[in-house]
Amino acid sequence: TKEELEELNEEIKKIANKIRARLKAIEQSFDQGENANRTSADLRIRKTQHSVLAHKFVEVMTEYNETQTLFRERSKGRIQRQLEIS
Repeated sequence: TKEELEELNEEIKKIANKIRARLKAIEQSFDQGENANRTSADLRIRKTQHSVLAHKFVEVMTEYNETQTLFRERSKGRIQRQLEIS
C-alpha cells in the first residue's frame, strides 16, 4: 500500500543519513590526526577503503533514486490510462 511504501522510503532515508554521517565522520578522522600513530601504508589503506565505500554508497543511492523515479513515471502512466478508459 501507499502507506507501507512511504514508511519504507522514510526508513531508507534515515539509514542513508546515518551512513552519510558515518562516512563523513570517518573522513574527518583522517584530517584530525586520529591516525597519527598509524603507519602511512595503513592510513592509505583506510583512505582507499573509505573512498570505495563512499563511491559504492553514491552508486546505490543513485540507483535507488532512479528506481523511485521510474516507479513514479509508471504509476502516472497507469493512472492516466485508467482515467482515459473511464
